[in-house]
Order: sequence, then C-alpha cells, then structure tokens
Amino acid sequence: MRTLLGERHLGLRTVNEADLDRRVHGAHSMEIEGPGKWLRRDWLMLTTGLRFVGLPDAERHQSALVEELARSRAAALLFGVGVHFQDVPPALRRAAGAAGLNLLAVDPSVPFLQIEQYVHESELSSDAHLLRQRLRIQEDLLEALAADQPIRALVHRIGALTHGSAILYEESGRVVESTGQGPTVLIWSAVRAGSSHGGRRGFTVGRWHVAARPVALRGVGYWIAIASRREQVVAELGQPILDATQKLLGAMRGLRALTMAQSVTEAAEILRTIRSGMTPDTVGRVWNRLRPFRFERNRMMRAFVAAPMTDAARPRDDAPVPAHPDPRDVLLETAQTCGLPLVLEADEAGGFSGLAGDRVVLDDWLREAARTHHVGLSEPFEDLHLARARTRDAERALRVALRRRHTRPGAGAAGRVGRPGSVLRFEDIDLAGWLLASRDDAAVAAKAHQQLGPLLAHEDLVDTVVAFLGCGLDVRAAAERLYVHPNTVRYRLRKAEDLLGAPMTSPAVITNLFLALHDRVDAVPKAD
Repeated sequence: MRTLLGERHLGLRTVNEADLDRRVHGAHSMEIEGPGKWLRRDWLMLTTGLRFVGLPDAERHQSALVEELARSRAAALLFGVGVHFQDVPPALRRAAGAAGLNLLAVDPSVPFLQIEQYVHESELSSDAHLLRQRLRIQEDLLEALAADQPIRALVHRIGALTHGSAILYEESGRVVESTGQGPTVLIWSAVRAGSSHGGRRGFTVGRWHVAARPVALRGVGYWIAIASRREQVVAELGQPILDATQKLLGAMRGLRALTMAQSVTEAAEILRTIRSGMTPDTVGRVWNRLRPFRFERNRMMRAFVAAPMTDAARPRDDAPVPAHPDPRDVLLETAQTCGLPLVLEADEAGGFSGLAGDRVVLDDWLREAARTHHVGLSEPFEDLHLARARTRDAERALRVALRRRHTRPGAGAAGRVGRPGSVLRFEDIDLAGWLLASRDDAAVAAKAHQQLGPLLAHEDLVDTVVAFLGCGLDVRAAAERLYVHPNTVRYRLRKAEDLLGAPMTSPAVITNLFLALHDRVDAVPKAD
C-alpha cells in the first residue's frame, strides 16, 4: 500500500490510515451493490460514489459499503473525487475510521484504469519481488556469520527485519537470546501448547502475530520465534525468514563443528604451555594465541577445574539411554554464545580444566556447568605467570566443594538426585578449609586418628563435639540440635575431655578438633 502512495503519477492521498503495510494483490472499480462478493482478500475497490448520488439515506449506504469491505478483508477503498463528489463524503471517513479500513482519495486527473494496470503489473512481477525479497533476507542474515557472537547477531538481525521481536528458546523454554519487546514467556507458552498437538507454527499472542519453528544446534533442540504487531509482516516475511534462519543455523553448525575442533586442540596446547612454565618471551606469544579466544591483557581471569557429577540418577538396565551431546561441547557452545573468554581442556574422566575471563557472563556459564559438573575456581588474576599456581588453587577449591557436598545434610544418593553441582571460588574458602585442601584426605584422616583416636572411637561423643563446635560453643544450641537435654551435652563433653586429657575450652584442643572435624562442623545448619 505504501508503494502505491509513493507513486506520484497515481494521484493517491490518504484519508484514513489503518494498515498501510498491507500488500495489495489486485484492484477493481465497481459502482454496484454488494461489491464484497466480487473482491478477493487484499484487493482494492475503486469508486466515484455514483451509487450514492440522489439517495435520501446515502450515509447509511456509505457506512454499509465500508462494513462490507472490512468483512471481505479488502486492502482499501479508493474514492475518485471531482466526479460526483468534490471530496470524500464525511460518512465514509467516519465509517472507515471506525472499521479500520484504509481510505484513499484519487485525484480527478487519474483514470481508474491507470491504477488497475499498475496493480496488475505489480502482481505479475510478484514472483520476482519475492525472489528479490528472499535474496535480501538471506544476504542480510548471512552477515551474522562474520560476527564475534553469530547467534546473537542473527537474532538481532531477524528482529530488525521484522520491526518486532525475535527469540531463540531452548527446548526447556529458557531464552538463549532475544531482541524487541515481545512477551517471551507468553510466546513460549503458546509454542509449547502448539507443539504438543501437532506443532502450531503461526498464532497470535495478544496483539502480537507470531511464527515459530524448531531448529537444532549441535544435536540440541531449540525454537526460533519471530513476533510483530503487524500481521502482514509475519504473513509475508515469517516463512522466508524462518527458512533462511534454519539454513544459516545448519551452516553455523557445520562451521562451528570444524572451528570448535580446531579451537579445542589449540586451547589444549595453550594450557599445556602455560602450565609448563613460561619465560618473558613465551608470555607474549601466549597472549597472542589467547586473543582469538577473546582474552585481553590486563583483564582479570580465573583458573577452573571441574569433575563430573557421579550422583545423578542412572537409568534402569532395560531403559533406553537418551542421546545427549557431550556436556563439555555444550559449555563451549555456551561460552561462544555469551561471549565469555574461555580455553578449556577435557580429561579422560569426564572433567575439564582451563581459564575463563572474570566477566559478568561467567556466572551464566557456571550455572550451565553446574548442571553436570562440580567446579572449583581460583581467585581472579591477570599475570599469566600465576596461572599454574592459580590452577592448583582451583583444584583445592574443587576438593573442598566435593568434601562439603558429601558432608551436607541430604548428601545421600536420594538427596542428591536433581541437585545442581557445587561451584566454589577459592576466595570463599576459610583458612581451615584452605589448610586441609593442601593435604591429601587420607593423610589428614591418619593424623586426626593419631591425635584424637580415643575420642573418634565414640560416635555419640563425636556428634556432640561437632554440634558444640558448629553452634559456636553454645551448649543449649547444641542440645537443641541434638534433641537432648543440655546436661546430656555437658556430660558428653566432660567424657570427651577425659579422653583428650585436656579441657574443651583450650584453644589448642578447639583448633585440633575443628581441623579434624571441619567438614562435619561446616555442615551443621546455622541458626537464623
């Protein structure tokens, strides 16, 4: 419609604007009753108003014409002025405004045949128009492949093309990337409802018109949805955009598989170089190799070490094993999507280690990692010479996280099912945890039995000491935690003192007991 208005030789002027973005498929001039049955959807009706001349109730007939055209989904009414009426009748203006119908005036110097021929010729060339449109869409979206974050760039370009919203969902409904003001939660609810009974692809959510399609990236299912408040935009551009997007994501998948394989090899070589120790000359070369992974000099990073969760629910022997991508591949994909600087090396046990930029998006990446792994992280640092020492700190953090995992309440197999993995930063470890993490667990246990063996042989006394230490040396709080009388706690503590040969108030005794029983003491729920 806007194209017609832009053609000055057609002599068109807007009288009532409803939806000028509608595409016009035909035009027909008529001066008869009941024109709606002769018009197809998205056609124009041209009239000079001859049928209204001399009618005593012309206004009623004019309103009826507009209502009939609106029911027929006509694109617009074109009224030729200067023939029977000097201007568009007011009743037509009011009715068009109420019905939401485009109403245009035609200059008296322009014959209707000229407009009909122009529309007809434009419709004949619609195939060429659609081809040019698809090529333009593909060319525009192809530029996303060259972006640092191609998924984000692709989604934002789709939103720009539709002048609305574009959303990429995981199959769980989590929004991976989005742009625009569309109601993402309501759209996903409609997508999920439609996919459950045959896969509805086009629908409306309030005032938003939506088209959606399932896609796959590295074996993981996603949904791409586009939404606009202009129905014509989704009707005309929805399928071409979704077609182009599906093909581009397939191309990205192939390119990403190749580049990711190369990146994984390069990342492993970089990490081995860093951990083997570096000279000043080596540091410069390593920074150059880290640049493609988004690392920048003088920006903080962290070392990380991760171990796979082994406490997830296992399928029955006769149950089919679902095919899932390697979680480490998903983490590489996540880092690429969110723009996180990352080099990662996998190990044969299913774990991994590496370096990551200390950015805000690191938290999002860690949440993804905690779905399948426990992760320990070092303190932030920027000097690559410290990377080897910081990796050892990350290993200690992971060791503490695993010990805490197995000593917290509900740490049994039934309590662990469905829980995310543990994520622990080195700066969040207390002094006792740091000291203990620097020693082998077996060595710590042996030393504890050497010093505290007589006490450790009495589990009831150990439980009482753990509660006493965990409650800040408060006898009454410990009694409440153990569901016993305070005098019982005092009696057991005296027995413990007899076995230790020293009072429980001695700083040395408290220190030794706290170190020996640290994990159990740390697991005692703290009072609100």
